[in-house]
Amino acid sequence: MNRIFRKPIFYLTFLLTLLLGSCYSELSELDFGDLKWSPELGVPLVDSKFTLIELLEANANNIDYTTDSNNTIVISITEDSLFSQSASEYYSLIDQSLNVPPIILTQSEINEFNSNGQVAISREVLVDYPNQGNLDEIVIDQGRVETQVEENFPAIVDLSFSMDDPSNTTFLNYSNEFTYVAGGDPVSNDQSTDQFNNISFKFNEGPRSAQVKFSFELSLSRVDQDLVFGANSIDLDIGFQDLEFGALYGDLSPQNISTAENTIRTDFFSENEFFNDIEYYFENPQFRMIFKNSMGVPVRFDVNNFTTYKNGQQTEEPIDNTIELEAAAEGSVIETEANFDGNFKNIINNTPDSVSLQIDGLIDPEDTPDNFVTRDSYLQAGYEINLPLEFSLSGLEFNEAISLEGIDTQELQYALFKFTSENSLPIDLNFKADLLDADSAFVMNLFDGKFLAGGTESQAESISDIIRLGDNPDTNSNELEDLNRVRRVGIRATVSTTNNGNSVVRITSDASVKFNLALQAKYNVNLTEED
Repeated sequence: MNRIFRKPIFYLTFLLTLLLGSCYSELSELDFGDLKWSPELGVPLVDSKFTLIELLEANANNIDYTTDSNNTIVISITEDSLFSQSASEYYSLIDQSLNVPPIILTQSEINEFNSNGQVAISREVLVDYPNQGNLDEIVIDQGRVETQVEENFPAIVDLSFSMDDPSNTTFLNYSNEFTYVAGGDPVSNDQSTDQFNNISFKFNEGPRSAQVKFSFELSLSRVDQDLVFGANSIDLDIGFQDLEFGALYGDLSPQNISTAENTIRTDFFSENEFFNDIEYYFENPQFRMIFKNSMGVPVRFDVNNFTTYKNGQQTEEPIDNTIELEAAAEGSVIETEANFDGNFKNIINNTPDSVSLQIDGLIDPEDTPDNFVTRDSYLQAGYEINLPLEFSLSGLEFNEAISLEGIDTQELQYALFKFTSENSLPIDLNFKADLLDADSAFVMNLFDGKFLAGGTESQAESISDIIRLGDNPDTNSNELEDLNRVRRVGIRATVSTTNNGNSVVRITSDASVKFNLALQAKYNVNLTEED
């Protein structure tokens, strides 16, 4: 607020004009004597109204709130992934080697080579892909093919081959020419690494649905000697590595769910400076867990216990509750909820430093067949805390400073501060106001202990009081002199529910506190007319 204490210059100018004008009137010889005039100045300092929802909006941005059917404010804390794991953390594909037979020339192919000095050969070979476990189908989302070739023909060998999946889609092409020097070692080696994506093998249909097809093209050119049947071959070592599944179908093995203790957020008040030191007791807190399963496998969650930590001490609150979730259809989610309100009431009202929840369980506890998981399948356990504001409360303070820049106490008779307030919240408020200097240091107390009892929306409680500052001749104390140093008013409101914070009350969204502080200042203007 800009300069609120000003002498009423307008009125002073008006009087001076009258005096100057008297020099030209019939009354110019009139002796006014001492003229005393006492103008008054009134200025509102604070005029506000707030509800508890408005306080939450202004000071707790990370807290969600609603109102229930009774218009009670409900604070809500939601966390989706208290526990969250994907299917790939329980199931995986191991590296596989394909049993590819060596390439050996037939007698007629050797005869052609020996006669003509060269031969060209084409081969097609179907190789079974190993079934990992007792599965009906696997879909490999991605992986690597490691290819190692060793040949020992005393000839120039030009080798190429392709690999096709069961849908006859080529996912690897290989080619290399192996040279041979007359009289040298005929053994040559080569290797390559290739990436592939999206291959599917089905083990409960025809043989081709679970096979890799190799298509070989081979040509040999003589250098210095003929070939002998059975003496030479091309050996292939084909390995599938670093496999990530897209889906697994069939008889999946049971898997244990064992988690570390998962932290539950209960610091929604203490982490905010505004609410940091409050003491509270919630009458009807609600803690609901939401379990989700998108795998095609039934799941059992064992919710074991809450563990609270306070002042370095650890305490367990047993739960021992079992949650069963059915297998989900592909592309859908099975969801189950469970409430632990009673357990949580004991915990939250003990104002813990932190809380964790220990969850175990088993995937496919009955070892059922014909299950599935996909790359996107997951298990998840979240929670929702609802805190209807039916509670007891103490230790909550509001602090505000109002500017009083530019106080001028010259010719000030007195200053009146008028304080009024109206309360329809069912909580008690105790107000204190101090006058502060430019550095917010204490100058004097304006008032302390203005008590405003809790009210209701239909019958609000109110107080109204006037505080006078002036020159007290009886005590030789001039409060007006101290006003020269005053630059602001600091206001503190201490909040608690009735019965010294022990009573449980219900806070509705429309209940409010109105607060008003106004200033009235009275000045002297002394004018003397001389002949």
